[in-house]
Amino acid sequence: MKLISFIATYKQMSLKELEIWSSINENRLKDFLSGFSKEFVILKTCNRFEIYAILDNEIDRFVQKIMSMGPKGKIIEGEDAIRHLVEVASGMDSMIPGEQDIQRQVKEAITKSMNEKTSGKYLNYIFMRALSISKEVRSKTRIGNGIISLPQASVKILQALIPSGKVAIVGTGRVANTLIKYLNKKYEIDVFGRNDKKLEEMSKNLGIKCININNLNSNLDNYDALFSAIKMDGYILKSKDFIETKPYVVVDLGNPRNIENPGDRYFIDLDYLKEYVSKNISIRMMEMEKARNIIDEKMNAIMKRLMNYQKEEIIASIYERAKNIADEEVNELIKYIGEENRRYVEKFSKSFIKKIFGNITKNIKEGKYDDNMINELRRILG
Repeated sequence: MKLISFIATYKQMSLKELEIWSSINENRLKDFLSGFSKEFVILKTCNRFEIYAILDNEIDRFVQKIMSMGPKGKIIEGEDAIRHLVEVASGMDSMIPGEQDIQRQVKEAITKSMNEKTSGKYLNYIFMRALSISKEVRSKTRIGNGIISLPQASVKILQALIPSGKVAIVGTGRVANTLIKYLNKKYEIDVFGRNDKKLEEMSKNLGIKCININNLNSNLDNYDALFSAIKMDGYILKSKDFIETKPYVVVDLGNPRNIENPGDRYFIDLDYLKEYVSKNISIRMMEMEKARNIIDEKMNAIMKRLMNYQKEEIIASIYERAKNIADEEVNELIKYIGEENRRYVEKFSKSFIKKIFGNITKNIKEGKYDDNMINELRRILG
């Protein structure tokens, strides 16, 4: 048994190249993997495409085939592949150190494989241990501590300045939706955007008021805070547009900026937010070594359990092969000595098998055979 992992992430290639892997037809991919592997799990996220597969043979051919399916990724095997998976689940391999969402994505990947029966004893154990260790890493280190999401940081600052009130969000994309999620419980929210159809959908799905951006200037005085999360050239609001004191807090998440500094109120832009979160990112990076030490402590037990699984399979194969041969011979013998003697002959054959293979299985259990001997036994048993 060999664990092979194919890795394609933002570290190996551009996001555009990564999209080629993510867009591969899943049924086609599963058919390919089923032809080579006993078990497999596919892990896909916005900046990650990974395959974990258990193979008995044709390993070189599998690697050659998988590497030819898209931009060149990386192959890692055995203990290195397991260690990588634990680091992924722990957020140690993410663009943002300590990313929380990846743990859920790893869990969803193995749950899907279990439901579809593409994973089995080995990968189920490996993934469950990776998730368990990742929880321990997060609980015993500060790798996930502190806010490092810029939208979340901007909301945290707002909460310190204005605990509740009415907020305007300019934009309808991913950042705007993230802001809505963080703001929704304590603030009344209106959304401004350019696409009336999208505004209508957001209003229906989220139950919030959505207004065309052309009405932004005339409504500014209605809000305690304003967030800009829209992609466009130039300013959507200039300093002269802020005639009254409201909004008290203005947050510009645009790059380049969408709002000219309003001057006489609390103004937050990306430079301010990056400085705010940089300390937390530094703390997370410093926790990496502590996290790796926790993983190191767990790896021996994982590898020992996997080796025991292999030993159990080999021993079961030995006895199954021997029993099948013995059953054939017993049936032949019964033709001559009569059915009434079957139980005596079967008892003799079972005892004979145990005595012949007892020492071999004992040596396997006690680890007295090296990998080459184990592999040769597996080959002989077919």
